[in-house]
Amino acid sequence: MKSFFQEKTFCRIFNTICIPVFFLLFYYCLSITGENRADMDEFIYFKSDSILLNVFTICLSLFFLYFIGRLSGRLKTLRSRNLLLGCSCLLSAVMGFYWLFGSKTSPQADQMYLCQYASAFNHGDYTALERGGYIARYPQQLGMITLLRGIFILFGDMNYLPFQCLAAVCIPLMVLSGCQIVRYLSDNNVQAEVYYLLFILCCFPMYAYIPFVYGDLISAILCLFGTWMYLSCLKRFSFPRLILFGVSIGLGVQLRQNCLIFVIALTIVMLIKMLFHHTRRNLMMILALFAGCAVLQFALWGFYYDVRDKDASAIPPILYITMGLNDDYQRAGWHNQYEYNTFDAFDDNTALATEKGCEDLKMYFGIYQNDPDYMVDFFVRKMNSQWNAPMYQSLAANNHITGSQWPLAKEIYSYGKLTEAVEAGMKIFQLLLYGSILFLLILHRKEYVRIEQYLLLIAVFGGFLFSLLWEAKTRYVLPYLFLQIPYMAMGVNEIIVTIRRRQSRLA
Repeated sequence: MKSFFQEKTFCRIFNTICIPVFFLLFYYCLSITGENRADMDEFIYFKSDSILLNVFTICLSLFFLYFIGRLSGRLKTLRSRNLLLGCSCLLSAVMGFYWLFGSKTSPQADQMYLCQYASAFNHGDYTALERGGYIARYPQQLGMITLLRGIFILFGDMNYLPFQCLAAVCIPLMVLSGCQIVRYLSDNNVQAEVYYLLFILCCFPMYAYIPFVYGDLISAILCLFGTWMYLSCLKRFSFPRLILFGVSIGLGVQLRQNCLIFVIALTIVMLIKMLFHHTRRNLMMILALFAGCAVLQFALWGFYYDVRDKDASAIPPILYITMGLNDDYQRAGWHNQYEYNTFDAFDDNTALATEKGCEDLKMYFGIYQNDPDYMVDFFVRKMNSQWNAPMYQSLAANNHITGSQWPLAKEIYSYGKLTEAVEAGMKIFQLLLYGSILFLLILHRKEYVRIEQYLLLIAVFGGFLFSLLWEAKTRYVLPYLFLQIPYMAMGVNEIIVTIRRRQSRLA
């Protein structure tokens, strides 16, 4: 049995189930685009695209990338490649800080709640942890609140600018980590590395979410950094890398609980590696992952042990899943206050709220059973509102302007010609993203035989399934965009290499 279930078998199984997902994403990306309107409400509206025009755009983009790839031939030494990487990191920081100070956006809604509760905690007011309080109901916010508390103590009450600066400072770390991942996964392919640097630097949502006072961006960066450390340990084990691996993933989970999907992906990969390679190295990496997550979690809860209300309960997950099946106002699965109102109606009684959630869940299943066509339509709309909106709500989620914007940011926020150009650029980006990864998966369905080669895609696949079940919001899939870009670079590289081979045969 063990001889049959080899590591490459698991690789091919995952490849087989992953190809249809990216085929669906690419198929719908060719024909529709989800976008926010100029009034910048949070909802996604769809517009039909010309498939022929999008195919032509892809071909034109590949023509441009073909010549970019030729320039990569000049990077013959590791020193020159590192120089380019360093310049890219510096450029990303400059662009990030420009957007941070030029966009003049400030927290609102949940972001502001976190700031307010962090300030209240620092002043000894822990009522939000009491039964019915905001943090008692949403305890996943404690990590972010704790970080903001520390920032407010060091830099002044309600001074969230240092957090935004931290996000801007971390952007080069994303560039560096992603590039190192590409080097590992592509066996140091220079052209793929150049494509990655080009794509990450042109990814507008990465800059637009720097002012966003939430854990989305920094947690994604920590996951990428943790992936770099993990792959580095596989190649050349060292204790400093092992410690950085565990700590970075643990911190990412505390800042954004959805990082648990990434932890599950890592666990799957490490268990498969452990199954076929019984080495002390693999065991230590498994222990480091769980130690990093568990120690930080226990430390966080221990920090608030004396001020937490022992009778306070969090909103049960079943209510989020049930909410993810609502179709109010034709917004498939989007937030409609269901989880909050239901939990509040039962006076924060977890058992009764869970029972109500299960009843409503059965109701939705009954609707789907009676009308399968509606079910398919519902999940297609839900999928596209999250995975086929190339701007990822980057303007709509950061639209609280509190100052005179710098010219470039002001022009983009005015929804004029420059905004249309940015949106068109991100549409091309998303077409290349899904198309190139689909090409890569098909091309290497037999060659990719090490499960770590699929690590980030396993996390993306898990995020895709999660997005179909949970509350829908395009911003929630933003971290998975960054996890896909290394594969996008390798996929485009394979497309260009294939084109060159065909040219050679025809010559």
